Formats: sequence, C-alpha cells, structure tokens
Amino acid sequence: MAPTLIGDNYAKDLSKPPSLSGGFFVSKTHTFLLPEDTRVFRLVETTYDSADYNFIAVVQEISFHSQDFVEDQIDNLRDEGLSDEEIVERIMHLGMENEDENQVIARFAYDRFSFLDQTNQLQHGVQIRGAYVDPEKSGVGFAGQVYRQLVIIYGHLVCDNTQTEFGASLWAGTIRDVVGRVDIYDCAKQAYLEELGDLSTGVRGCIPWDLSVTANHSNLTLSRWKNYPFSISGCRYLVLIVSA
Repeated sequence: MAPTLIGDNYAKDLSKPPSLSGGFFVSKTHTFLLPEDTRVFRLVETTYDSADYNFIAVVQEISFHSQDFVEDQIDNLRDEGLSDEEIVERIMHLGMENEDENQVIARFAYDRFSFLDQTNQLQHGVQIRGAYVDPEKSGVGFAGQVYRQLVIIYGHLVCDNTQTEFGASLWAGTIRDVVGRVDIYDCAKQAYLEELGDLSTGVRGCIPWDLSVTANHSNLTLSRWKNYPFSISGCRYLVLIVSA
C-alpha cells in the first residue's frame, strides 16, 4: 500500500478512454476554475461496475462562443469579489458553451478508500490509481489542481500505491502547496503517523517512499528525486492522505 518509486515504468495508460464490459454511469459532474486563471474546466466522473478501478474521471477544457467575452466576464466577476464557485455558476448560466470544441486534457482513475482519522473515526475518500495529463498541461501543476478538486468533492484523497518520480514529487511539493496538509498513514496499524514535511520526509523523520523491488534500479535516473530520500527496504503499508 505504499508510494513506491517505479521510474518511468508506468503501465497505467489512461491516454485513451477505457474499453470495458459491464455497466457504467456518469456519477458526478464538477465544473471549476483554476486560481487566477480564466479557463473553465469540467470533471466528468464515470462509475464502473466491473473494472480495474471504481471511477474514471475525464477532465475537459470548456470552449465558449466569444471566448474573449467570457474571459473578460470572469475577470470582472473576480473584481466584484465573487468566489470561483460563484463565477463558474454565473458563466455557465450564460449558455455560451461550444460543446463541439471542448477538449479532453486529462483522465484520472481512482478507487474508494476508507481509513481511521486521528480521533479513530471511520472516514471515506478516494485513492488515486492512475493519471494521464496532456503533455502540454503536465508541467504547469494541472494535476495538482485536479487533485484539489477531488479533495473538495470527496473530502479525502489518498496517493497511489506506486508512483513515477513526477507523481512522487507532486505529493511532496505541489499537493502541499495548492491543496493542503499531507499526512503519512500506516495502513497496517490503521493510524496516522505524522505530517509530511519538507524534503519529502515526515516532520519527525519518517521516509514514506521506497524503490520498487521489481524495478531495474540502474535505469532509474531519479532526476527529480535526487535531493529527496527514499527507503531501500519496503514500506508498502504507508500511504499519503490530503484532506479538506
């Protein structure tokens, strides 16, 4: 259950929509703005009855007729002090969406996840199981902003069991910056250990990442991770949790 660094050997291809048998239905639709941005995005979540993952969310960048007008309206509404949620509602009520020009720019797979919080109360959230972001968007923190929206929707978001360097550095840095406090959780003991601090370690020194025992370590460049520690021994009972 641990965030294990796997280099570039990432086999969860979400660049294309899934081809699955069994029942499915659209379970959530969530439209949002990025902070200090005038682009509008929509997360459409589909629940699958029999699939590798409980949910797959497609994220679209919404196109509008008279795009410049819509962007000016967003700026004006922000100047009036409206929240981003209120702005999105106002903009969508204009009825100016150009559905034919909407673009899918990301897909995220996630499963249900339950855990005990620090007061020993049962909590429910979702655990990321795979992610794809259009290469043009992947270097600008977009995944972190989508994770922020998943925390808003579900209350708790848990990291994947295995991560690329990019995924690990996302949790070590971006998630803490744009979403909030990240905690290290012991699934074996069903207990919080400590808060994730700077340099990817817990505030009391816990190292929550290890290297995959199946990875060819000679092929792991770890360019992003060279300044961060990881454990050679397995810590597969650890996950990272961010909460609303």
